[in-house]
Amino acid sequence: MKVVLVFCEGAHDAAFVRRSLHALGGYDDVKKPIGELPSPFGVGKTTPRGLIARRFDRQNIQDLRLDSEYPPTPKYDSFVRRESSDAMFVLIRAGGKYATRQVIALLEDFDEALKADQYDVTEYAAAFLYDANAEGLTARLEAFRQGYGARLGDLSQAEHAKWIATATVPVGVFVFHNNVATQTGTLEDYLAPMVESWTPGRYAGATAFIDDNKRSDDDASHDQAKRLKAIFTVTGQFDHPGASLSVILRDGLPDDQFSTSPASRALVEFLEGVPWRSGRSGASSSASRV
Repeated sequence: MKVVLVFCEGAHDAAFVRRSLHALGGYDDVKKPIGELPSPFGVGKTTPRGLIARRFDRQNIQDLRLDSEYPPTPKYDSFVRRESSDAMFVLIRAGGKYATRQVIALLEDFDEALKADQYDVTEYAAAFLYDANAEGLTARLEAFRQGYGARLGDLSQAEHAKWIATATVPVGVFVFHNNVATQTGTLEDYLAPMVESWTPGRYAGATAFIDDNKRSDDDASHDQAKRLKAIFTVTGQFDHPGASLSVILRDGLPDDQFSTSPASRALVEFLEGVPWRSGRSGASSSASRV
């Protein structure tokens, strides 16, 4: 079995990936207990505990506060697979662009596990999803090269929505950016037309509520992505009271919002284009704006 480790910045990014794969690729969530997941994630033939369980084992719960995150990031979010595909997507909440050290530790654990030959997973690729933010696409790609080059090999050819077949494993980077001139932006810029199309009246009302009531010192006043997140969550409260943005993306927006989204389409094309070193090879995405 082949797996693509998809490192997302947070929970709502992972939800966007899942829904995009569902709507455009015909993939479904793998709904199994942790112990029954493909090894080395679940229980292997010669190992009583898989990689996910071992992450819990390593946390010294006696030293944690009740409000501590457990387990720490990176967190395995979900497993997504299509019956007719020989590859499975493993979505991981990495915790943002500053989580390089933790992600490298997870990759090292995975590499060490795969040295054994009795596991279900025999080959993997790594996809990294980021927002360009105000820094821009070029800066984000350079930070990726600097952060992961020592672990993943030569990343000098890293480009948006492209795969590097010559790294230690196939490696790809996808950076959300909607401004062509400045190459800046975030996933939220692509979610905005999707949420508005889903329920225009409520979206307009939520926008007015946020803009009419935000104060100069509010996060929503000086960060466009946070302003949009506030609008999205207010829009979704009618069907999902108290829900987070990830829940609204997961359970609120209908499939057609993802199946018609340029960002979803470009993302799925990218994720399905892994240049595997055994078996089928995929074609790299040529998306340039998303």
